Amino acid sequence: KYFRKSFHGSILIEFAFSIPILISLLFFINDHYRFYELNDKVKSSAYLAASMIQQITNTRTNKQLTTDDLARISYAVCLNFFHTNTMFNPWPLGIYAAVDYYYVKRLRNDCYQYQQCWSTTSSSGKSPHEMNTSYRQVKTISLNQVKELHADLVCNQDGEERILIDFCYRKYEIFYNKQKLGLFILSPKIISARHRPNESDNSLSICNIFTYGLVITPKPGLFPIQK
Repeated sequence: KYFRKSFHGSILIEFAFSIPILISLLFFINDHYRFYELNDKVKSSAYLAASMIQQITNTRTNKQLTTDDLARISYAVCLNFFHTNTMFNPWPLGIYAAVDYYYVKRLRNDCYQYQQCWSTTSSSGKSPHEMNTSYRQVKTISLNQVKELHADLVCNQDGEERILIDFCYRKYEIFYNKQKLGLFILSPKIISARHRPNESDNSLSICNIFTYGLVITPKPGLFPIQK
């Protein structure tokens, strides 16, 4: 009887040690699935933005995109993850959405037209009309600078246009807590912002945690962006 009781006691001890390991394993599996889900969200948002860019001005005589168009596009592609206005102030999930657009047009082999535009939900506004949306003036950059942005932006012939769409979730440091995103053990890696030609590097102040870049050939007349 003494040995039988001792045997049962050892099982209880093993069970007590195994419980924390099993719980940690469950959290680890949950985090891996959540990482996959969030990466899939930003990818689908980038593709949706590309589709809307090509279609949003179909019913207009003037096909050129405006900053208002970018705001509506950016707001719409957020909704596959954010619900109602949770991408806006006070950012209850601790993150906000941002879309960067990098437009290039080949003028000749080593000379490209370039414009960078963006639209984010980082402003204090709570609707697409109050989003932080703007654009840079059109500049001229070299082939090497285009390659630094993205290799797929390199055009094959003069007059060809391409655009890189970067969709990402960014940390809003004051309110950020990874558990709000459903993460318990793993932490998202900080992804540096893409270097912008002829502009100061502000990547140190931007904390992207999930991002996806997509290069497309826009319909003629959509770019460059106007106000």
